[in-house]
Amino acid sequence: MADHVHIRSVDEIDRFRAHLLTFLSGARATVEEAAVEVARQQSWLDLDRRKHWEGEAWRRQRKLEEARQTLFQESIATQRGPASFHQMQVHRAERALDEAQERLKHIRFWSRNFENRSLPMVRQVEQLHTVLTVDMAHAVNFLNQALAALDAYSDRRSFTSPSSSSKPTPETVESSVEPPEGAEDIEPTIEPTTGQATA
Repeated sequence: MADHVHIRSVDEIDRFRAHLLTFLSGARATVEEAAVEVARQQSWLDLDRRKHWEGEAWRRQRKLEEARQTLFQESIATQRGPASFHQMQVHRAERALDEAQERLKHIRFWSRNFENRSLPMVRQVEQLHTVLTVDMAHAVNFLNQALAALDAYSDRRSFTSPSSSSKPTPETVESSVEPPEGAEDIEPTIEPTTGQATA
């Protein structure tokens, strides 16, 4: 097994981590905004629209009663058939009341069914939010640890002296020295008086 590795992509890992953090920031904000929007729509149906059309239905009912009362009084005062103007006012008030009641009926229907229809999608959004906030946080932490380990390894390798592993041994030095040309034909002789070898 090799005692070292060749590291070439630390910068790429760091760039990927930076892009991932940017993506997670935007994705979490979008998912959270979607969840808030669902809650806002539910509140809009239950409170704003229902309250509005309940008030409209009550006001238009009062206007219809007033128009009918005016028509009745006009009929008695003139001792004739009701005037076409007052009849038109009654019909207009009736149509307005029918519209308010129809709107209120739709609002009540959607107020009852909105949560049931949106709940499956809301759960999917919540699951996605969990992935983005928990699982992806583990992924970012893993990348941080990987980068720290690679940086530490790179620093350790840089502090290791390359000459220590490649320094020649005495045996290597001796074996690397070649005798001069023709030296193998010369046999050393020993002088009896000095005991030194001469060529």
